[in-house]
Amino acid sequence: MLYLVYILLAVFVLASLLLARFCYRQRRIGSKLQAQLHDFTGFVHDMRTPLSLVKSSLDELEEAGNLSEGLQKSLAVLRKNLTRLLDMSELLLDWQKAEMQASALRLVSCDLNVYLEEKRNDFLPLVLRKGLELQTEISLDMPPVWMDRDKIDRIVDNLLGNALKYTYKGGISLQVQPGASSWTLRVCDTGIGIPHEEQSHIFREAHRACNAASFADGGTGLGLLLVRRLVEQHQGTISFDSVEGQGSIFTVTFPLRPKGTVVQEEAESADLSAEADGATASSAGDGDKEILLLAEDDADMREYLADALSSEYQVVSVADGKKALETAREINPDLIVSDVMMPALTGDELCRLLKSSVDTSHIPIVLLTALCTRQDIIYGLEAGANDYIIKPFDLSVLKARLRNILQERQRFRSASLSAEKKPEEVDYSSRLDQEFMDKVRAIVEKELANPTFGINDFCRQMGMSRTSIYNKLKTLTGKGPADYIRIMRLNKGKALLQMHRYTIGEVSSLVGFSDPKYFSTCFKKQFGTSPSKL
Repeated sequence: MLYLVYILLAVFVLASLLLARFCYRQRRIGSKLQAQLHDFTGFVHDMRTPLSLVKSSLDELEEAGNLSEGLQKSLAVLRKNLTRLLDMSELLLDWQKAEMQASALRLVSCDLNVYLEEKRNDFLPLVLRKGLELQTEISLDMPPVWMDRDKIDRIVDNLLGNALKYTYKGGISLQVQPGASSWTLRVCDTGIGIPHEEQSHIFREAHRACNAASFADGGTGLGLLLVRRLVEQHQGTISFDSVEGQGSIFTVTFPLRPKGTVVQEEAESADLSAEADGATASSAGDGDKEILLLAEDDADMREYLADALSSEYQVVSVADGKKALETAREINPDLIVSDVMMPALTGDELCRLLKSSVDTSHIPIVLLTALCTRQDIIYGLEAGANDYIIKPFDLSVLKARLRNILQERQRFRSASLSAEKKPEEVDYSSRLDQEFMDKVRAIVEKELANPTFGINDFCRQMGMSRTSIYNKLKTLTGKGPADYIRIMRLNKGKALLQMHRYTIGEVSSLVGFSDPKYFSTCFKKQFGTSPSKL
């Protein structure tokens, strides 16, 4: 049996030398890493087969039992280092995969509250095993984001894996915060940190800090290179702060809606433009543009409209009514343009289903049809369509009507937030939208003086999910729940101050601010003047 161990050790040493030689070459060639990596990937892939055989033989040896204590220790060392080799080869294959997929993001809408909880559950057993703590923090007002799940997974896994690897006391935190057009991810640890003199090299080459090189479970230094590459592909930025002996903070910022992407649900096919795979978006999409969902079963008309509208909107295209219904519920578009006569679900039926659900009733819908009788038009409008355009139509007319719908929505948003306008003076065209806003206002007014009233309380009283409330309130008012609640408090505070019956401190307390100074700061930012000048 001993000779078998020697054979396994020989295979392991050979594989280790080959991988070490590769890593050494990468430190030397620097900028040529990408070209060399492509040629090397085939070898890495082939190397995994004998490594897997070694692992199987190790399993058989350990299951056989009757091993001396010395042999058990040797096998334990062999298994530990074999696992490292398999992990490193996986990392190299991940790198090649990142290079191959560099040109295409496969975006899905993601609730980061759910995502963060999943990541916490994935890493918690490993963290607890090391006697560490793992915390997750997310802003109350975090909207859904567009992400390539595979790329974000590898970014987060690598950053959390590094934090776990080099932290031996204290803990790790994963934080997410929203911005105006971006979202930020931070991975913080209380680990060994990175020496100041080596920090400038950390993303530029296959580099391991001197204090990390002494750790038995350290890596090759390729993980952060992979992270940087994936972040750049996702149109994000990455930076870090680190103090040796105290820990590190890695900060990654991504756009809420990455530009020039294809929007698609998970699919096995790598051909993201295939019609059969479902929803696709114009490649000219801009992250700051409104999302327009286009439902049209005629391929030529669908392609023509997507191209014509892509200069003003981020166009997501589908070929039938059923897919349009699924996509609308998934991505919460700003507008829907739909043909009437479609397979699976007609445009009228699509409209009726969306307008009868509180989660989607706020989405404006324009129907396109060759059916031009008076009864057809009435039927479409009764289904809840915001407009009805008969084919053949002038493209400039369609564009003008879409702009009018968005401008009207903006007027409603301004009115809903106005301190001067009474709530009953804002009349929404949809009964469900009106009922939704009436309920929102009633709850906020009831809890106005409660400083502990937060988003979770709000969602519970509304009886809706956090994502649904955010999407709907954002569409109808232009603000997320936290901002809307704060503005309503400030509007009420302004009205109370104009009565000249209360002090600023009393008013701040009456509208749910526990700190008068913070109330004054928010007040000035909202109204352009300090409360003392009213």
